[in-house]
Amino acid sequence: MPEGDTIWQLADRITDRFVGETCHDTVTRHPKLLRVDFAGQRLVAAESIGKFLCLRFDDQRTLVSHLRMDGSWTLGRRSSAPEMSRYIELHFESGWLTALRMPQIEVIDTVDEASVVGHLGPDLCTSAVADLPDQLRAVAAQMRARSDTALATAMLDQRLVAGFGNVYAVELPFIVGVSPFHPTSDIDGIDDVLHIGAALIRVNALRHVRNTTGRRLHTADQWIYGRARGRCPWCSAVLKNARDRDTPWGRLTVWCPSCQRDRPNAHVDIGRAREALALHPARRDPLVEALFASR
Repeated sequence: MPEGDTIWQLADRITDRFVGETCHDTVTRHPKLLRVDFAGQRLVAAESIGKFLCLRFDDQRTLVSHLRMDGSWTLGRRSSAPEMSRYIELHFESGWLTALRMPQIEVIDTVDEASVVGHLGPDLCTSAVADLPDQLRAVAAQMRARSDTALATAMLDQRLVAGFGNVYAVELPFIVGVSPFHPTSDIDGIDDVLHIGAALIRVNALRHVRNTTGRRLHTADQWIYGRARGRCPWCSAVLKNARDRDTPWGRLTVWCPSCQRDRPNAHVDIGRAREALALHPARRDPLVEALFASR
């Protein structure tokens, strides 16, 4: 499932190419979109809200979609994908915008967007920098109040905070040296996890590459995500993994049994995080700079 930074980047690409243009033709093949027609309407905004994409038109309608595991948007030439997988095709002056195999898609009045996205927590990619500290403080308080909720479960709960996906649910616990299975109420420094995570996802969104190591910054380089049978880059222990059906949060996960021991009163290791992010541009984010300077 795409992370919040992926949807932010998609919205940015659509904005650059199509916002301000008029739709010339609409082709729909999804039951929820029968008789939907944006022809003659101007696209006025493309905005990511958590993992949702909102395309707003000047007739006060919004096309809302969620990619989940299988959906995608293509920009440019008309898609050559099988017709029935093209749920909606929008023809603009500079090309086609096509939704492929979109599991969640609908058209609503723009004033009613909250009915679809109003349940989401603060959006890590779009929230104003000045608002983030207070927003993350409130999220941390909610996490501390959940005595039986694992760290990865809380991170993936979009009602708490919108944007984190499974890459961050694996990488962030590793960076701070905490087990993804540890309950959030028993983690000393849950605020710090959120600050580091917010900085990482925001910087990665702007750079258009999801990199968590700072190495080979032009590539999607991660510490342990996707390396289920490898060795820990920190201590060389054999990494452990669990299938999606074996985790409370329903996702494949990877962790180091040595660096991320599940012990009482887990403590976020800021020194480890400082070293892990030494090469990453996120270390210069105000949220992280302040955190590292205070320890």
